[in-house]
Amino acid sequence: MGQDLERYAACLRELPFIKEVRIRPRPNGAGGPEVNATVILTAPDGDYDFLVEVKRTHLTYAIVDHLLDGRRKLNRTDWILFAPYVPRKLGQHLAARGANYIDLEGNCHVRLGDRHIAAIEGRLPIKKELEGRGLRAAGYQVLFAILAKPELLNEGIVKIGELAGVGKTTVADTLLKLERDGFLTTIQNRRRFAKPGAVLDRWLAGYTNAVRPRLLIGRYRTEDKDPQELEHRVEDVLGKDAEWAWGGGAAAMRLTQHYRGETTVLHVANPPADLRRRLRAQRDADGPFVLLNVPGRVAFDGVLPRTVHPLLVYTELLTTGDERARETALGIRQRYLEELA
Repeated sequence: MGQDLERYAACLRELPFIKEVRIRPRPNGAGGPEVNATVILTAPDGDYDFLVEVKRTHLTYAIVDHLLDGRRKLNRTDWILFAPYVPRKLGQHLAARGANYIDLEGNCHVRLGDRHIAAIEGRLPIKKELEGRGLRAAGYQVLFAILAKPELLNEGIVKIGELAGVGKTTVADTLLKLERDGFLTTIQNRRRFAKPGAVLDRWLAGYTNAVRPRLLIGRYRTEDKDPQELEHRVEDVLGKDAEWAWGGGAAAMRLTQHYRGETTVLHVANPPADLRRRLRAQRDADGPFVLLNVPGRVAFDGVLPRTVHPLLVYTELLTTGDERARETALGIRQRYLEELA
């Protein structure tokens, strides 16, 4: 961690109003569960102190909104994000919400009071870093299972594999990798999360890049007048003949009574071969009807009938939704996923 922090310090020293940078690593839990260090930035008019959060994965909207919500809970604005690379649009998303950040390419939004501000964007990484440190889609399904049901950490690898939909070797390898990376700890022969928020970050990044592309069965357009009409037809067609549940906005409306949106997300395990015909659904890359498989049987453990697990609802809203969808996702996290903060 110390070497990584120094690389970010070097980038900060390149800003014209920064005279000195002093970084002090913090033990976990000092200043908040995801506070990794403090940094003192010396400008011509004095010192400015910030809490530092370091992300080692590439950022997504899901991860950014997750960390912004966590910072709001600290009730502090004097924090800065260190990340390997912040794409232009994500940087603008952070800056619009008053967040300070800097990446290893020099992209940044750094504001010191009302007198000093640096905004640099558009610098591209010379070499793209590997995402997820080698985890493949099956490994991310293990992450989903243990995040959805943390009690699985102390079950046998066979049971975890059954609920995650992967083999026991994948389970064993993934748990070992998490332990080596410091995300899991063992006390009195019982595993627990050392950094649940960091594990959640890895799941969110992996869902976007590795898991969802494999789950996607297709996007479609139907002749239904509105989403509710489509829902009624799906319920009539599938009934009890298949293992299915609502995700995305359809599930969010059931969980929050607040937001649905125009997109209908349906998760189906082993969908019937004639499902498209029975629903009279035509393939459309921009269609509002999204058909997805599930990342393991545990996904069907929703808190309400015919809804997937809140973690999957939260993930889908964050990664594919608009601003209102992401706001709704944060409400679901606060209500149903508080232990993962």
